Amino acid sequence: MAGLVIRAEPTPNPRSMKFTANRVLRSGPAAAFYDAASASEDPVASRILGVRGVTGVMLLRDFCTVNQDGSRDWNELAPQIIEILTAAFATGSGRE
Repeated sequence: MAGLVIRAEPTPNPRSMKFTANRVLRSGPAAAFYDAASASEDPVASRILGVRGVTGVMLLRDFCTVNQDGSRDWNELAPQIIEILTAAFATGSGRE
């Protein structure tokens, strides 16, 4: 989607990364997902949880926080997560 910018930002927790967008990722209340069952109604969270090493996703307004189990480097994970978020808006499955 033209104009969509997503930045990965470290958090104090080395197993969490915050992804901030210049658009609304999710309207309404925050939502947290920790397994496939809890994310079954949210295609974006479901795809992110499908990435090897990811253990949790929280979506709220213009950011997404992703937790991982420590088995992967954020330099590998961050581009995958940005790609999922970008693709969600390109296909219209985002929560805007």
